Amino acid sequence: MDDRSTRTSRRSVLASAGAALAATAGCLGSTDGDGDRPAAYTTPAAAEFDGVVDSQWLESNLDDVHLLDARDEEAFSESRIPGAYHFPDSEMLDSYAEETPDGFEVSPEAIAWTLSEAGIERGDDVVVYGAESNLWETYAIYTLNALGHEGQVSLLDGGFTVWDAAGGETVSDAPEAQEATYEPDLDTSVVATREFVAGNVDEDGAAIPILDMRSPEEYWGVDERGDLDRFGHVTGATNLNFVQSIDGEAGRLRSPEELETLWIDDAGISPDETAVAYCQTAIRASVGWFVLDQLGWEDVRNYEGSWADWGTLSEADGYYYTTGEETGTVVDTFA
Repeated sequence: MDDRSTRTSRRSVLASAGAALAATAGCLGSTDGDGDRPAAYTTPAAAEFDGVVDSQWLESNLDDVHLLDARDEEAFSESRIPGAYHFPDSEMLDSYAEETPDGFEVSPEAIAWTLSEAGIERGDDVVVYGAESNLWETYAIYTLNALGHEGQVSLLDGGFTVWDAAGGETVSDAPEAQEATYEPDLDTSVVATREFVAGNVDEDGAAIPILDMRSPEEYWGVDERGDLDRFGHVTGATNLNFVQSIDGEAGRLRSPEELETLWIDDAGISPDETAVAYCQTAIRASVGWFVLDQLGWEDVRNYEGSWADWGTLSEADGYYYTTGEETGTVVDTFA
């Protein structure tokens, strides 16, 4: 696969993903019954999941964690939570990993350098936040897990928008570089390579749950994205658009009960099964990876190459796909 075309494909899909998030952005700035806190200042997911915190928790624990800001450079420079360092999407996309004809290749050096500059070491507890929803943030959390991070890496549910609306302290000065040394110890058990996916898929279906986190139109091959050889979905995959895991009205993850309904009851998968999430470029799929991890899956993986890789391959080599409107299975609980 050509690395430049993969990066272009990854970035182009973000426009539509961002539009989907905007459509669900809802009332991030709305207040609770007391009229003095945003509705997502405290969240059900933060109360239940080890890897999710809310603004109330962060306000009390700000000095005990390291912060990574996954927003764009302009937003970060304008205002950030004290102690936060920027985690650029360019490094997550361009310098982390790729599928090649010679296999799966990982180059964590740039990310390790950024974490070192942020004063983060492998055993530190880290909170990742973004603007208001959960896309780049979950991809950052997945990336740190793949680097073998040993401390707790958590999502700030509701993101910077809720923190700011709640009157949380913000600063605009650039943070000073630190002198930590981040030494990655890769944990590829969270990564599904093309060969792992191919080993669990044949012309009749999939042996394990394969979750397609794109829109139904992309899943069917109707919405064609990128300069690829084919469009559709991995044979046997179930479609579950990533935005369904986000409560747009409250500007946070859906409640644990809703997520269980979506993933376990309606998608029909079980925590004792190995599951693989994918999308176009592994970014939207990281939402599914993160949610399943929080719901208790012991083995859940993100297909790093995703459709930007699978769409370049051939059935003659064992990379099966299905195309056509209304094919496969679409879960639309919160569509």
